[in-house]
Order: sequence, then structure tokens, then C-alpha cells
Amino acid sequence: MALARGLGVFFDGARLRRARTGAEQGRGMSAAELARRVGASKAQILAYENGLYPPDPQRIAALARQLGVAPLELADTSTMHTWTLADLRRASGLRARDVTARLKVSPRSYRRLENEGLASARQYALAAAVAACLQVSTGDIDRHLNNVPAVAERLTGSRRLLAPLLERHCAPGRLGAVQADEPEVVELAGLYGRPAPTVARLVAHEVAHIRGVQRRQAALGAVADFATSAAEQADARSRQATEAMRIVEATTSLPSRLESFFRCLLPADCWHALALLHVVRAFGLWLTPAQLGIDESAIEAIPAPMLQTSGRPGTGQPRGYQICAAGVEHCEAYRPWYDALYPAVRTALHTRESQIAGHVPGAVLQQHFRQAHTLLFSFDGLLCRVFGPSLPTVSDQLIQTAHALQLPVGPQTPTDPVGMLRHLGRQASRAQYSRLDQVLAQQESEAVRQAEPLAGVQQLLRVLAAGSWRLAVATDHAAAAVEAFLARLEPSIAADRIHVFGRPADPRLMKPHPHTVALAAATLGSPRRRTILIGESVADALAAQAAGILFIGVAATRGKARMLREAGATLHVASLREITSIVRSLTQPPYPAPTGHDA
Repeated sequence: MALARGLGVFFDGARLRRARTGAEQGRGMSAAELARRVGASKAQILAYENGLYPPDPQRIAALARQLGVAPLELADTSTMHTWTLADLRRASGLRARDVTARLKVSPRSYRRLENEGLASARQYALAAAVAACLQVSTGDIDRHLNNVPAVAERLTGSRRLLAPLLERHCAPGRLGAVQADEPEVVELAGLYGRPAPTVARLVAHEVAHIRGVQRRQAALGAVADFATSAAEQADARSRQATEAMRIVEATTSLPSRLESFFRCLLPADCWHALALLHVVRAFGLWLTPAQLGIDESAIEAIPAPMLQTSGRPGTGQPRGYQICAAGVEHCEAYRPWYDALYPAVRTALHTRESQIAGHVPGAVLQQHFRQAHTLLFSFDGLLCRVFGPSLPTVSDQLIQTAHALQLPVGPQTPTDPVGMLRHLGRQASRAQYSRLDQVLAQQESEAVRQAEPLAGVQQLLRVLAAGSWRLAVATDHAAAAVEAFLARLEPSIAADRIHVFGRPADPRLMKPHPHTVALAAATLGSPRRRTILIGESVADALAAQAAGILFIGVAATRGKARMLREAGATLHVASLREITSIVRSLTQPPYPAPTGHDA
């Protein structure tokens, strides 16, 4: 008998004997009878059971069929974690030719997947199809493929290339995007057989994610250094260590995640169709391609294990579709990477999501504002644009002052005035920082005389005037400039209704340090859990998180929303008008305005 290579490693003769003696509804089946049914001899069956030699895949399938069990029930699955895909296939009672015949794929394509772990862009559904053929999950297929020597070698090469690439782009002060012509990117593209721009976009997304974690680390580091209590410092250090572990996990898992993604990467039209089904899944409806507004060929090309279908061909009724568990898993695992690869699809999905539920469901926002005692606002970029066209001039004046004070202004110095002050303040003496602060404060006071409130600001303030929330601005701009701006807004709201907590005297306490927002909450006598900071920057989000205060971001663009999410901000709206609508509902019946009796 020709024996299948490797079968002796995992075929379990004892399991065969147990299955035979328990067959026929427990009455058992003799070795001779089983041999007759599968076209073997009694001696062969006994040899299988005694572990003298294993059956080939065809014989495994025949034995399992006659005994009424799955082929894998005859295998020693204790070693399954070491199997390759070929091992799994053989233990499932299939030859390579059986798989290619069932899936109607070329032997070359299947052999490339089994021996190298690679699928071409045209065979994007192959891994899912093989999983369905072997009755396992695509995750199981990935795990077995990672045991293939060629895949293990590629993973080693990927780690070698990604380590310096990530280190370079995640270094402090590095802002440039990952480029397709970088040597590591080109070599990675060759390893996976994919275009270099595709690899560059995926790595760029990971770099952005790691940078976001690094920003949170920096904010927590400031709390650990300057918090007023030992408990807060210890908590910040613990959270900082957690963020460090996230960076380690993201970098170490990236090669295997790339490996898995490239085996199942959907074309843009197929991804669009699947992601739309994912967006509308909560409604539980069977939707036709026409109802989804997509081409039928796109949805039919989605791997079958990811979809459920209603209706029968030829009945005259349109077929409806729903996403199933495997499709949901795919969307939730890879949506960020698809967003990076297919920006046009990302925009279309965002539009559909906004139509369905907006950035944040209104009921969620309503509940947060109903429970809040204090509303804090950032200033520049939310209430107004402080400098506008004059920003370069203000920055130049700060640079000139820094030169006069003999402070170095290097290439890593931020270009915005507040960021520049924060950066220069780290190396300035108290007197030098005071001079820089005076220059900037003077420019801010002059600028706010011309600054107009941004869209929706005055309407929001008018509605807030009808409520009893405690209101404050928490900002890194000079308090006098903010107060001058607010005075210009009357009668939208009395300026004395809004407290101002401006730039701290110590530059190390500027955002993303939580000092200002925590000080505002404490001064107004508001528990942090009853305080909301409304802002539009990553620094605002990080400061709120570090202070333990709820943050609601205002993100007018998809890019801004993505930046806030990467900074850990899960709540954001498209404009202040959405907040105005919520606040209005709470200052009119049936909802009373919040009170401070439980502060």
C-alpha cells in the first residue's frame, strides 16, 4: 500500500478502534465487516488500530464515512498545533486533487497556498474556500499555514524588515509618511507578492496607531511626574506600562497579521459590499444588491462563508443577503487596513454610517449631557481661530524672541505658536519662559479682537444660557485673551457665566498634561465623572483621559475623527450643531436641566 507522507504522526489507531466498537448505535462493528465495507482486509484494519501503519487519506475518508464520524475524530489532535495545512488536509481524508476538484481551482494555485502560504490577488477567496472545504475556520487555516517552513521563513524575514522600518518612523519628531520606495517596503512587497504601495499604506496605518499610543504614554508620563498625589502617580505609571505593552504587541504581531491579511485581501468592490452588509447588520434585514446600492457581481464575488443568502435561484424572487459570523469577524479584524487601502470606499462607508447613526447615537450623547454638571471647552479651533492668516507672523516673532534669549530653535520645533512655546519652555529658564509667554499673550490679545466665532458657537452658547451647567474654557492660550473674546460674544451668553482657565505658568503642565482640565473641574466643585471636555485636538483628548474626564471630540472630517479615535477618543460629533441639538432637548420639556444637588 502506498502510504501518505506524514500520516503516522497524527493518525490514532486507538480512536479508530473506539469508533468501530461504538458504531451501529453502540452495537459495534467487527474488524472484518469494516474491512469489507471500505475495500480492505481485516489484517489492514487491525494494523491501523495497532499503529503498525496509517491509512491514506482516501481510506481515512472511507473509514469515517462507514463509522459515522468526522475524519478528524480518527486523528491524534493533541499534536494538531504543529500540523501544516497539508497535515490537516490529509487527516481530513482528502488528497490535494480532491480539494482542487471540489473548489474548481488549479493545482498550482492550491499547491502555492499549501506549500508557501501565499494566495494571488485573483485567488483572494481561496483560504476561506479551503476552510469551508475542510470544515474549519479561516483562523485555523492561518494557524496551520504558519507551521509551513516557507511561511515560517517569510515571517522571520518580515520581522527583520519591519523592526527598523517601525523604529525609524515611530522615532520622536518623525512625521513623514511611509513611502513605497523605501528599501524595507520594497523587500516586504517581494516577500508577499504584493504591490509596494499596498504594503506602504498598511505599514503607515500601523505607524499612526503606534504614534497615538506613544502620545498617550507621554501624557501619562506627565501625570506620573507631576500629579499631586502618590495614588495618581502610581495609577499613571501602571497605565503607562499598559500602553508600552500595546506597542510591543502591535509590533510583534504585525508580521503574522500581514501574512493572514494578504491571504484574504478582498478587492475594493467586494470589500465595499461586505462592509455595507456589516454596517446594516443591526437591522436584521435581508437586503438585495439594489437596496444596498451596489453591483450584484460584487456581492456574489464575496467568499461564501462570509454571507447568508435568502431566496432560491430561478424562483423569480430577488436574492437577499446578510453578513454572517465569519464576515463580521473579517470586517472587525481588518476594517482599519481596508480604510487605508481604499480611501474612496472608506468615504462611502462613512457617509452611509453617518446616515444611519451619525458619529455618536443621539441617545448616548443625551445621557452624557443629562448626567453632567460641568461642561469644559477648548478654545482655539473649537470656539474660534485665534491667529488665522497671522499665524506665521506670530511664530516668527516667537522665534526671533527665542534667538534674542539665546534659546536654540531646532528643526523639531513645532510651527504653531502654542506648541512652539511649550517646546521652547522645556529648555528655558523661568525668566526666559516668562518673556516668551508675554510675547505670545500680547499677540493673542490682539488676535482675538478680530477672531470671529466658528460656526455653531453662538447658537450653542444661547442654548446653554437656558441650562444650569457650570461652564468653563480650559485652554493653553492666555486667560486674558479668552476673556476678551468671550466679552465680544454677549448677549449670546453673559461672559461671567463662563470661567476661564488659561495657560499654566509651568510649560510642562500644558496639554496633553491634565493639569488645566483637572483644575477647572476641582475649582468648579464638579466630580470628574460629571465633567465633560468638548474639544477638537488630540492634546484635548489625551488631557481628558489622563484627568479621568469624559471627552467629546468635534471632528468635521474623517481624518480628524480617525486621529481622535487613535488617541483613544471614542465619542465624537461632526459639528457643534449636534451638541446644540442635544443640549436644546435637555433645556426644554420633557427633560429638566441638570442640577448640582449630588455634586
